[in-house]
Amino acid sequence: MSRLPRLLLILAALLLAGLTVVRAGQSWKYDSHLDHVAGVWIALALDLKHGLFYRAPFGPTGYGGTRFFPLYFCLHAAAMKIGGWRAAGYFLSATSVMSLLAGVYYLLRRLGIDCWLAAAGVLAVLAGSSVQDSLLGIREDGMAATFSVWGLAICAERDLSSRRVYLAAVFFVLAFATKESSVSGCAALVLWLLLSKHLRPAIKLLTGVALGYGMVLIAMFYASSGRAFAPLHWVLATGSSWSSLIKSPIGMEQMMHGYIAETIMLVLGLAALVATAARRVLSLPSCFFLCTLAVTLVIFSSEGTAGNHLIELHVAGVVMLAVWASELPEAGIAVLAAACIMAWLELVVQHRDVDAVPVRAQLEEVARAIGPDNGPILADNPMVPIVAGQQPYLLDAFMFRAIREHDPAFAAPMWEMLREQRFAAVVLIDNPDSEEGSDTYSNYHFGDGFVSTMRERYQPAGAIGGQYLFLPRAAP
Repeated sequence: MSRLPRLLLILAALLLAGLTVVRAGQSWKYDSHLDHVAGVWIALALDLKHGLFYRAPFGPTGYGGTRFFPLYFCLHAAAMKIGGWRAAGYFLSATSVMSLLAGVYYLLRRLGIDCWLAAAGVLAVLAGSSVQDSLLGIREDGMAATFSVWGLAICAERDLSSRRVYLAAVFFVLAFATKESSVSGCAALVLWLLLSKHLRPAIKLLTGVALGYGMVLIAMFYASSGRAFAPLHWVLATGSSWSSLIKSPIGMEQMMHGYIAETIMLVLGLAALVATAARRVLSLPSCFFLCTLAVTLVIFSSEGTAGNHLIELHVAGVVMLAVWASELPEAGIAVLAAACIMAWLELVVQHRDVDAVPVRAQLEEVARAIGPDNGPILADNPMVPIVAGQQPYLLDAFMFRAIREHDPAFAAPMWEMLREQRFAAVVLIDNPDSEEGSDTYSNYHFGDGFVSTMRERYQPAGAIGGQYLFLPRAAP
């Protein structure tokens, strides 16, 4: 191999690794990537730390209801026995991403990829904004992708002994227990085994995965006394439809505007799939790419889907491209390194604009403005009450809206507490007087009637710490 591709790869590695370390140090210091979704994950872990595994949709602790599966927040709660929720969460995020990168390298090597090209593939995975976000925040996406990749890698070299097949099944079950939509790796391996006429290993894998999935669901049901599944029929009612499935490519394309590495790898992965269709249509990378693309499109047919769900598609695109480029490793390394440098330029902008935002200090400022009142804080960002030292009264404002659309009486306790001014404060992410805020609180968080009910007894107290604060009105 000539020196130029290696030098280009080393340059990309130095730039990307250096930036990633800087981003992690700054983001973790300021909590700049902890948004309201991360707040839900942290709140679930804090609930479990206090002995509550999944809240009921409504109960003594307030409003629950979540679509999230338990493995990540269970591990987060366990890690809190050693450190605080921040240290435990960031440790899980870093461990998940490092394990993902190791899994990608192991998968590529087992697929017969040269070590330099495999290293370029790992670097391209790290360049993804979805992977970077998983590292810098506290949520489950990196862990779920890790288990899925390792499940594939275990059986990637046609070594289909029963031990390997069942070990792969364990990894796929762990991926499902982390994120219910993380099924593309399992689907890809089953499809590949069936197309390759390895019927017995496919049956073993399906049997192991089916038993594992069932055990996860049963454990969730009994450990939560059914609370984990109480809101699911409302969630399913607001999920995908044939119309939204047809429109999902448009929604995914619009979401990818801020994800340059994911966009590049999707385009190059599709090109590699077309280029190798005649020879490798039955290959594991092709099955992985196609299954992940199909699952991702289904995910993007649901409302509220964000770019974090691109992480597995990004990995599948890198694997597809690396395998295609294995016959021309120098060109493949050069392409992957160039893609990494292009993504690095976008990540530099993200670092400049986002990583130094002092979210931790802003939330502490909100808590000080509310004061030491003993009442609960109502917020659509659970990070506000968490930083104030409370367990959030409301777990997920999106789920609150989804449930009350099918059961209007569900909101009655909250409306009563608002009218009786039993909340110390109401804190909102968006300004309800703006066009964007009006859309948010009518169609996504809380739902129609919330803002008007809240304003009856709460008055604006300013935009503090990037949040919109409302305090109880004085008695007439």
